Amino acid sequence: MALSDSLIDQIRACGVVGAGGAGFPTHVKLSARVDTLIVNAAECEPVLVTDQWLMTTAPAEIVDGIRAAARQIGASRIVIGIKGHYHDAIAALRPHTSGSPAIEFHLFQDFYPAGDEHTMVHDITGRIVPEGGIPLDVGCVVQNVSTLFQVRRAMFDQPVIRKLVTVAGEVERPGVYEAPIGMSAAEVINAAGGPLLDDFRVLDGGPMMGHLLRSLEEPVVKTTAGLIVLPVDHHVVSVRTISDRMSVRRTSAICCHCRICTDMCPRFLEGHRIEPHLAMRGILAGREIAKEVMAMSWLCSQCGVCEEFACPMGLSPKNIFKQYKDRLVADGRKNPCHERPEHAREENDWVRVPKGRLTRRLGLSGYVLPHSGQIVALRDPWMVRIPLKQHIGASASAIVAVGDPVRAGQLIGEIPEGKLGARVHASISGVVRDVTSDVVTIERS
Repeated sequence: MALSDSLIDQIRACGVVGAGGAGFPTHVKLSARVDTLIVNAAECEPVLVTDQWLMTTAPAEIVDGIRAAARQIGASRIVIGIKGHYHDAIAALRPHTSGSPAIEFHLFQDFYPAGDEHTMVHDITGRIVPEGGIPLDVGCVVQNVSTLFQVRRAMFDQPVIRKLVTVAGEVERPGVYEAPIGMSAAEVINAAGGPLLDDFRVLDGGPMMGHLLRSLEEPVVKTTAGLIVLPVDHHVVSVRTISDRMSVRRTSAICCHCRICTDMCPRFLEGHRIEPHLAMRGILAGREIAKEVMAMSWLCSQCGVCEEFACPMGLSPKNIFKQYKDRLVADGRKNPCHERPEHAREENDWVRVPKGRLTRRLGLSGYVLPHSGQIVALRDPWMVRIPLKQHIGASASAIVAVGDPVRAGQLIGEIPEGKLGARVHASISGVVRDVTSDVVTIERS
């Protein structure tokens, strides 16, 4: 199939969004003009291996996507940020990286959160993203390798209708599976041999920033990174089932104000004005919390270092910050924190969370997968439930009706006029069985 004239138009038409984060529409992100493209290949969440397996499976396609993105944004420097011990991925990518400009490798040590955009930008360029800012503010664009793989597919008019997902934990055949968008979590897990336990919960995403599925009928979407099956009493499950009210009560009762949460906070180490220990201390003030402390919640990345590694009492400063931010949003407040730190703190160079130790701390060592393997493509299910909002911004508007025949790859959800959003496509061929403001259900013919 011939390439279209405009890469941005192709990406927009194919519904590409950030595959490694919250799903920011890629056609908007690549409309910028910057000097540096950073390729996020660090995949630092414990257990997840999706990007690693993709890099060893499709290195040429990924590099094609990298170069196309770099040309689009005018980047004169291209850097792949990757863990130094991802030897298979580096060996697969390196033969394709010659040319002009040369694609560099920046080899990170095995720490969390190496894949954080702010951390990547500072470690690779020495620039510090301002408070509440994005890499674009310092002349950089950061794109995940899976997103750039989808960019390459969009160059050939192939929309995003399938997603690579790490299926791990208590399943018979853990690995990376390619699932149609809208396929239920239950069906994906069953394709991996099914759960090995009767009583379990499923984590959508990584153990540090992922969330528990409310139902196994929840579908795979464009941002689904992993499905991790865990015992119902596992620590990673338990910390996500503590109510906000209980979190506050535990904080007020047992926080010793040691400030280790602050000393290990990645944003604090970059020079941002965030001090999680003050958020914990603020609980004692009830609703009369200092405005400066409340404002810090805008700077929290929710990475979980404070909760899962720093706090000796097992408390959750990130949860307290989330509660503060929810209050500010409900009151219609805006982020007042926009300073540009001139320097990171000195200890930023050595205060790092070793991923291996973090994995053991989380009780996940038994679920670690190899750095490379064979990706399994799943057959189309009988039915898919495709959400119209799988990205940051406005929900797509359905352009199909009940009874319409559709084919795989056909547009079913359009971006509302003048809104930030992404297109949505049918992942299987069949007939539209239901359309709501949130979901289009398609049954296979």
